[in-house]
Amino acid sequence: MFDSPAASRHRAFISPSMSAPTFPTFSTPSSSRSPSPNPNPNPNPNTSSFSHNGRIAAALLPSAAVLLSLGGTPVLLTLALGLTVSYVLDLLRLPPVAPFLSVWMTLTLSQFAFFFSSSLPLPFLSLLLCALLTFLIGVWISLQFRFLQIENPAIVRALERLLFACLPIAVPPFLTFAAVSGLGIASAAYYLAAFCCVYYWLFSIPRHSSFKSSLDDGFILAPLECCVQSLFLLFVPVLFRIGSHHAVLFSSASSVCDLLLLFFIPFLFQLYVSTRGAMWWVTRDEYQIHRIRVWNGAVALVVVVVCLEIRVVFHSFARYLQVPPPMNYLLVTVAMLGGASAVGAYAVGMVQDAVGSAVFTAMAVLVSGAGAVVIGFPILLHTCSFDLWLLSSSIYNQEEFVIVLCLRHSSKLDGAMVCCA
Repeated sequence: MFDSPAASRHRAFISPSMSAPTFPTFSTPSSSRSPSPNPNPNPNPNTSSFSHNGRIAAALLPSAAVLLSLGGTPVLLTLALGLTVSYVLDLLRLPPVAPFLSVWMTLTLSQFAFFFSSSLPLPFLSLLLCALLTFLIGVWISLQFRFLQIENPAIVRALERLLFACLPIAVPPFLTFAAVSGLGIASAAYYLAAFCCVYYWLFSIPRHSSFKSSLDDGFILAPLECCVQSLFLLFVPVLFRIGSHHAVLFSSASSVCDLLLLFFIPFLFQLYVSTRGAMWWVTRDEYQIHRIRVWNGAVALVVVVVCLEIRVVFHSFARYLQVPPPMNYLLVTVAMLGGASAVGAYAVGMVQDAVGSAVFTAMAVLVSGAGAVVIGFPILLHTCSFDLWLLSSSIYNQEEFVIVLCLRHSSKLDGAMVCCA
């Protein structure tokens, strides 16, 4: 039970390291390596910036300028103060929600200032339209906030769709109101039709979303919005003309032609835009779309040409026609309808092969001859036969053909003037 003295002396000379053997320790890779920074700090790599700022600015900046001119100094002061506060909040590195809420509060206060300080007594519907445009400006600004794109991707897709659905309907009436304020209401329906065509081109042609979308083909708009925008383009200018000129609607042939032009010119424009895919919501069959485009375009083209002859050519330029009736009606119709048909065929892509080029060339010569005769320049018709070789290679040589004709005609006029002198 007790150790011997020799054993005690031997234990006294044992080092502590020998009494407790040590074993090598192996550290795991996670414990030996320091945590590396995340190479992709963006938690949602699928987010991207809003890529349609150009066309949104083309719609909202003119409207914002008109709103500022109507609101006056109170609206300008409210916007200046509110945007300054938003900039300071962003400069102080506060959470992005703070400048976001500041921007919306600024727009709300500026709208209240607009209601109480407008320079014109606006009716209730006009005030609602102004409020809608202010709201759309706020939606556009909201799409520039990165945190909203990262944390709420479904919301930014909905806001983008809201902009593209509402702007072609809200902006044209407002800009028409601004044009009428400066130019009068006599041609207001034509201003509205022009604005509708411009913004239909900007927003109704199929555009892919800036963000990942769940709609078919990634388009921003659905078929319902495209259908509503097409109906707005076709019928609202005509209805506006009926409402503003109902007293003299059928008083003359020119008034009837105005109604037809206000419907068929946007209709022709829509058929042309269908070459860019604007009628994808009707059918996906390209051959059927082409048939719709050709047959409806032919009917609309005849109506537009006849109405332009009555409303413009024989109404305002009859004194420049050098051929007596009824030949002047025939020649003007041949020149205008032939030229419009050639341009329409080229626009829809029917002038692509040798046969189409030959027909286009013959139509160009016929139209040039008829136009030259009816305005009193038969010399152009006689020189056509000497310059047809310019058209033999390609239809794109028509510019050279026209330049040569003009130079020949001008040189002969100069010679005649020298002889008279």
